[in-house]
Amino acid sequence: MDATPLIERVLEDEGITSGLEESEAALMVKLLTNKVGEIAAGTNDAASARQRVDGLCRNARRIGRVVECYRDEGEASARLKAEQFAMRWPDDARDSSALLQGLLGQ
Repeated sequence: MDATPLIERVLEDEGITSGLEESEAALMVKLLTNKVGEIAAGTNDAASARQRVDGLCRNARRIGRVVECYRDEGEASARLKAEQFAMRWPDDARDSSALLQGLLGQ
């Protein structure tokens, strides 16, 4: 199916990049649009694809909060926040970009 409306859904959700620095936000949008493209390529059911993208966006907003916490308050606080969201801490989280990639890859 055409991924354009699903990608627009991601781009219109300002909560996804809220609190992130420019480089983090750009990485988040890039990774999300790649995932959305995969979702669209794997189905012809628009309602199901939209539901999956909505879930992806909810998760991305949570990941953004963890990344922001990591950058602003340190790893210990970010680990607690990730735990609150039932996210497994990535082994290779050496900076905010690696943390974002590791959490989004779950």
